[in-house]
This record gives sequence, structure tokens and C-alpha cells, in this order.
Amino acid sequence: MKIAFSRALALLLVLGATGFPLVAQEAGDIEGEIEALKKGQEAIQKELADIKKLIQARPAAPARPAGPNVAGKVFDIGANPVKGEQTAKLTLVEFTDYQ
Repeated sequence: MKIAFSRALALLLVLGATGFPLVAQEAGDIEGEIEALKKGQEAIQKELADIKKLIQARPAAPARPAGPNVAGKVFDIGANPVKGEQTAKLTLVEFTDYQ
């Protein structure tokens, strides 16, 4: 019996300290914030849909020209000094800077 009474008293103290009408008012504020968030979310979704349409309407980028196919080619380096086997395989990598 004492435990039930102390719990009820604690509940009354908490509700009294926070002010029950204030809790109801905060619920209304929260509902307003939720509505504002929903409207913001709808605006973002509309903007994303517009961006998608713009991207889909954009003409395709022209294909990059392919470099020469040098796979399996044998290059003669002449009398230049080399280190390693004369028949070693080589990987050619091209780095470019578009600035």
C-alpha cells in the first residue's frame, strides 16, 4: 500500500512540477513541428524529382576516343640499355592532367 501511495505521490509531483497544461501545449507545438518537417520533406522530394528530370533530359556525353590498342605489340628499343630480361612483359600506364 505504501509503494502505491508513494508512486501516485511521485506522479502528482512530476505532473505538478512540469505543469500539465504545458505538456498539452508542447504536444501542439510538436504537432506543428511535425507538419513543418513534412512540408520540408515534400519540398525536398519535389526538388529531387526536378533534378532527376533534368538529368534524364540531358543529352548523353560523347564517347571518349579510345587510345591505340597496343596489347600484344612488340616494341624495339634498339641499343638502349635495359635491366632485366629482354623478353619481359611491360605494362604501360598513361597519366593525364585535364587542368
